[in-house]
Amino acid sequence: MLSLNYTQQFALCVLGQKPKLNAFKRREVAACLLLAEVVELLRAGAIQLSADDKMLVGPGADAPADYLKPILADIRARKSQTVNSYVKNAVLSVRKKRVTLFAEALCQSLIKMNMLDEDENKYYVTQTVIDRALTELYHDMTTDKEPHEQTVMLAMLLINSGLFKSYFPKDEAEQIRLRLQEVAKSDQYPLISDVIKKIHSELSAIIAAVSFAR
Repeated sequence: MLSLNYTQQFALCVLGQKPKLNAFKRREVAACLLLAEVVELLRAGAIQLSADDKMLVGPGADAPADYLKPILADIRARKSQTVNSYVKNAVLSVRKKRVTLFAEALCQSLIKMNMLDEDENKYYVTQTVIDRALTELYHDMTTDKEPHEQTVMLAMLLINSGLFKSYFPKDEAEQIRLRLQEVAKSDQYPLISDVIKKIHSELSAIIAAVSFAR
C-alpha cells in the first residue's frame, strides 16, 4: 500500500466512513486534506516558503501529480500567504468550493487507479484496501525501528481529522499515539522526529482555529 501516499490513503479512509464528496467538507477533514496536499507540493519543490513563511510558486513549477494541479493553480493565482492562513481561509469559506474542487480531483485520480468506484455521486472503496493500509500503519508504528514518513503522515492526518478513533480500537490507538510521541522526542530518528514536530504542530494549530471559529 506504500504505492499510495499519505494523501491518497487518507482520502480512502475519509470515504470509507462516508462515500460522498461532502465528507471532505467537515472542517477537520478539510484542513487535513489541504495541509497534506501543500506538504506534497513542498516536498516536490513545486512551492517554496519565503523568509516570512509565505508560499511561493515558481513560474515553471508543475504539480507532481494530476490531482495536485488544482491546488497548485489556486495557490499561484492568489496573493502569497502562509500555509496556516491559506488552509484556514479555504476551510472556513462558506461553501468550501476549493475544498470540494481539490477533493474531487483526488477522487478522480483514485478512480483511474482502480482504488475507487463511483456511482450516482457516491464513491465506494473496497474495505480490504483500507484494512491493508491501516494494518501497515499499525505494524510500522509499533515495531522497534524508524517508521516511514508516509506512515507517520497518515497517522497524524487520521488523528487530527478525528477519524483515528473510527478505525483503531482504543488500546491500539493509544499505542500508536505513544509511539508518535516517543519518536518525536527521540534523537535516534532526527528526520522523522522533525517531521512529526513541525507538521503535527502546524496541523494542530489549524485544527484548533477552524474547529472553534464561528
